[in-house]
Amino acid sequence: MNSPRFSWPSGLPRLLYSPKECPVCTSFEFTEAEFHPLDRIFSLLALHPIRCVNCWRRYYGFSMANKASQ
Repeated sequence: MNSPRFSWPSGLPRLLYSPKECPVCTSFEFTEAEFHPLDRIFSLLALHPIRCVNCWRRYYGFSMANKASQ
């Protein structure tokens, strides 16, 4: 029996529990993402917007420790 593949809705934010590896492209480099209106609310929960350097996907992470190398 084939079941339909679940597709994450584009309007909902994605959460990384530990921003060590991108689940899409398995990259280890992240950079700070641009701010959106809901980011202020998420910052109360210690979530910060980050963006994968390779595939350019936007996530929310609990720490800003894994920034892109300079």
